Amino acid sequence: MNNIQKYTINGHSVWRGRLNKIDGQKVDNGPHFTIRPLSGNDAENMGILSAEIYRHLGLGEECFIHKHETSYYHQAIKNPDTQYIGVFVGEKLIAMSYLKICRNHQQFSDEIPNSPLNFFKTSDTRIAALGADSVLPAYRGNNLNQIMIDYRLELAKNLHCNGAASIIDRSNHWNMPPYFNNGFRMYATAIDPADGGKIALMHHNLKTKTDLPPRGVNVHFASFNLIDKLLARGYIGCGYNKETSTLTFVQSNQRPFVKQNIILAVYKGKAYNF
Repeated sequence: MNNIQKYTINGHSVWRGRLNKIDGQKVDNGPHFTIRPLSGNDAENMGILSAEIYRHLGLGEECFIHKHETSYYHQAIKNPDTQYIGVFVGEKLIAMSYLKICRNHQQFSDEIPNSPLNFFKTSDTRIAALGADSVLPAYRGNNLNQIMIDYRLELAKNLHCNGAASIIDRSNHWNMPPYFNNGFRMYATAIDPADGGKIALMHHNLKTKTDLPPRGVNVHFASFNLIDKLLARGYIGCGYNKETSTLTFVQSNQRPFVKQNIILAVYKGKAYNF
């Protein structure tokens, strides 16, 4: 366990915990880490981390984590609707991610390209788009992705967001537990227009709790065609079992969006949509 402690320092939420692993090896009484919002003063470290993360990306992962120079972060962090957060061990930035407030469907589509899922039923709807979850390889295995998601969900609630959304690489089962464990559900799948990779859209309703049936259908995460059919029939993904590598789907008519007929991508001559 990371034994997270929460503080408020200068009006900002700061979380503190302990690392359990370094370089894949368990450590006793590991070093502390802190999570806090990032500012312009952190831009240089953000550029260094971005380059290091990009260097370790596997084939087909480039569309999820883009390499950016320090100058990019100096500009991006000035956007009042974008909040970067970082995980530090001492002065070293070992992980970061961001939250961007979207106030309309177009802004949401800029974050999740050509999304056919419209969450914006009222003018005061605010959706927190989560992205760029990245952890240095030496510090993976410490639940830092899940903790950063949890941190941003708390931030999104404080920013009066109605919901949070993100996309995951559905062929990489390591991406799934952090989101499902934080209350996200899978509502749609698609082919990413950047490189043809399989992606899924995850959503978490921050205002209303949705009651789901107690039993569902368990499907191996790589059964992509079957999963597509279940989602098309009104099922939603609500959980992931790491031991069996299966997703749990339940039938629900409480979908948080209006479905629109928009093609997400054309890949190898075939059109794909949600």
